[in-house]
Amino acid sequence: WTTGLLWRVTGESQVVGRIVAIVWSVLGVAALYGLGRRLLGRAGGLAAASLMAVSPGVVYFGRTFLSDTPMLTLMIAAVWAWEVWFERPTRAMFLLATALVALSALVKLPAILVLAPVAGVALRHRGWAAAVDARLWGAMLGALAVTAAWYFHADRLFLETGLTQAVFRPSGTYPPDIAPGVTFVSVSHWATAARLFAIETWSQLGDRFWQLHLTAFGAAGALLGVWLAPWRTRLPIDLWALAGVLLLVVALEGQYWHEFHQLPLLPPLFLYFGAAAAPLFEPEWRRQRLPGLRGALVLTAVAAVVVVQLLRASGVVLHLYRPDNLQAIFPDVGDAVRAATAPEAPLITVDYEAGGANSPMLLYFARRQGWSFDVASISAAVVDGLRTRHGAAYFATATWSELARTRADLAAYLTGRCKEVDLQDVPSEVRLFDLRTAQ
Repeated sequence: WTTGLLWRVTGESQVVGRIVAIVWSVLGVAALYGLGRRLLGRAGGLAAASLMAVSPGVVYFGRTFLSDTPMLTLMIAAVWAWEVWFERPTRAMFLLATALVALSALVKLPAILVLAPVAGVALRHRGWAAAVDARLWGAMLGALAVTAAWYFHADRLFLETGLTQAVFRPSGTYPPDIAPGVTFVSVSHWATAARLFAIETWSQLGDRFWQLHLTAFGAAGALLGVWLAPWRTRLPIDLWALAGVLLLVVALEGQYWHEFHQLPLLPPLFLYFGAAAAPLFEPEWRRQRLPGLRGALVLTAVAAVVVVQLLRASGVVLHLYRPDNLQAIFPDVGDAVRAATAPEAPLITVDYEAGGANSPMLLYFARRQGWSFDVASISAAVVDGLRTRHGAAYFATATWSELARTRADLAAYLTGRCKEVDLQDVPSEVRLFDLRTAQ
């Protein structure tokens, strides 16, 4: 939404979207410092925020146009706001804290686990009296009601048009009347017995936390911080970590396949690290051992070398930035499709041979709305149904040879009944057909 507002001024640009993501990411680091300072002291907050700032996973997803980064920032800010409110209760802070809880879950549903650290903050300040505080119940139930209404609305949009992702529907699928007769291959996010009891599952997740999200240094500090976190302030951190573990287990399949699914679990781990590493961030300790400008320059140089090496050792460049495996075809193809289609005309796209149902690649770079399939899920009946019932105006594919080989009925429908639109300077695998000309 923020990016959409900015695009009205700047025009549609990936750069603007990434800047928005980066701003949210930086705000998240600042929010963690604010929260950590209240729970662990200034040095502990600085240590926790420093680890978040250099976490390879946070750095990568913090410049990626995903809802997970603002979700993470809003979660941290919500806990911080409730911590402030319990110390200085004002009407404005109460409304802000409530709004932040709701906004975090509205941005992305896993943020609902923020209720656990909020409960920890309440218990820390009020004890069990917080359990009968009508204002707190009203705030949390109000946030949950707004969240439920929003996701119900999104689900209705999905069922009516298929033009959105429904949280409570199988991922990568469409409603039956959008794609009748199609059997989608969907990845469930929920845990299965096979996934739960596989050693490889926990080995991979352990490596991911150790290398990608926390780094070896940060992971060791977080484990140590579980014992060193101060008892009088640790309850919000502990409940957050417990809720994060429960989310990991319940949604284990999604956690296994997607690195960014671990982001909501990271703040308590950063805070545990802050509890352990706080002495390293004490100004007095630093002044005694690295005094003056020379000491500051030495510390900066050492920190820079360590951070670069941590990023390299994490594997983030190979596995996420993927400089040797970029999907470079789609920006150019998207430009060509956008130039050849009407702005308000919905598209049907086939980006991949398999695993591309609900892929946003070609639709995004073409700046069009529509429905995306892969070769395994598309058919002439689906295309004709979307054309006649939902106004699909064009069909675009980046894998024509495989489509023509395995979907002869669809290839015959497109070449025999629809006019092909000539695209300049695109690979031969890319084809565009005008469905409005269907005979």
